[in-house]
Amino acid sequence: MLNITFFVNQSLECPAGSRYFPIAKNLVKLGNKVNIIALHPNYSSLKQKYIVKDGVNIYYAGQMHVLKMGDKKIYLNKIQLLKVIFLSTLNMFLKGLKLRSDVIYVFKPQPINGSAAFLTKLFKRNKFFVDCDDYEANSNKFSSKIEKLAFVLFEDYLPRFADLVTIHNSFLINRYKKLGINEKKILYLPNGVETKFFRNINKNQILKIKNKFNLKNKKIILYFGSLSLKSGHAIDLLLKSFPMVKKKIKNSLLLLVGGGEDFTTLMDYVNKKKINSIIFAGRVDKNEIPNYLKIADLTVDPVYDDLSNKARFPLKILESMASGIPVVTSDVGDRKIIIKNRETGLLVKAGNIDELAHGIIKILSNKELSNYISRNSKILINKYDWKKIVTKLNKSIIS
Repeated sequence: MLNITFFVNQSLECPAGSRYFPIAKNLVKLGNKVNIIALHPNYSSLKQKYIVKDGVNIYYAGQMHVLKMGDKKIYLNKIQLLKVIFLSTLNMFLKGLKLRSDVIYVFKPQPINGSAAFLTKLFKRNKFFVDCDDYEANSNKFSSKIEKLAFVLFEDYLPRFADLVTIHNSFLINRYKKLGINEKKILYLPNGVETKFFRNINKNQILKIKNKFNLKNKKIILYFGSLSLKSGHAIDLLLKSFPMVKKKIKNSLLLLVGGGEDFTTLMDYVNKKKINSIIFAGRVDKNEIPNYLKIADLTVDPVYDDLSNKARFPLKILESMASGIPVVTSDVGDRKIIIKNRETGLLVKAGNIDELAHGIIKILSNKELSNYISRNSKILINKYDWKKIVTKLNKSIIS
């Protein structure tokens, strides 16, 4: 048994939680002890700062570099940010010193969790792992050039000190190779999914959702995820394409599930353009996502061909496939590896409003194609079961 300590810059409820927590709990199932030292988006409101979930010990040590309240993301001013950086880094480091660790594992190499983890490594001389699952310096919004520079330094240089670097897509693997990371230190570790979670559906909850939003007899197009344009989530593209879909499929409805810094901006756009049949559901508990997927006829992962999207391995695609729901997206990054066009999803030209609309219409109007994609998706998704992926990681850890 190994004692493994994760240093994480987000909470369980944040998007990154859908990567690091399944890895943690599957490592526990394989006989390891895993502690997670994490940051929280609204730390002052947190009543319970230590919890045990699925055998994983989770310690919340401080505030994230942004504040999240409801569906809104609030960026801190310079003084607030400096205070958060100092206190959160110190608290994570002190907690790291107290915990017994054979392996220090950083998820997202950023200033706060990266500094705390590296200092702990220096004091305790543990093995040091880094997980890279995004191109943060390109996709994040920064309050100053200094803050961006700090992100660039940690993202580009911290992996150089690692014994192992886990990366979830080919674009990032190539990026880190070019930065001089030894190929032997890199382990390809794609995102995964727990298929059982997406097949245990609560029929009463589904009925409640349908009644809440009046979804009876509707063709439902679902987007779930961050409503943040800066981060590369092209919801604007989806909103612009939807009137074309509505014109062809009269009973179609666009359901947006999630929050983010552009939540209000996007709502204002819809109201200004007087686009009907669009519902902003806001953030929902992640345990509710399978129920929302079950009511959908298809999901959309709208993207532009940019660095942010090349650096992603979209979890929402895997979750849709696990639910047997067809996905419409574009051939950007590893999406073409996950999806075979017209077999396990539909790929359309990136950044093209007409193409996106036609792709959505094609799925909604062709039941035979939709069912074919659904069947194939349920078979392929077994390749991305978290248990299989983490077993591969565990072998690298103990070697």
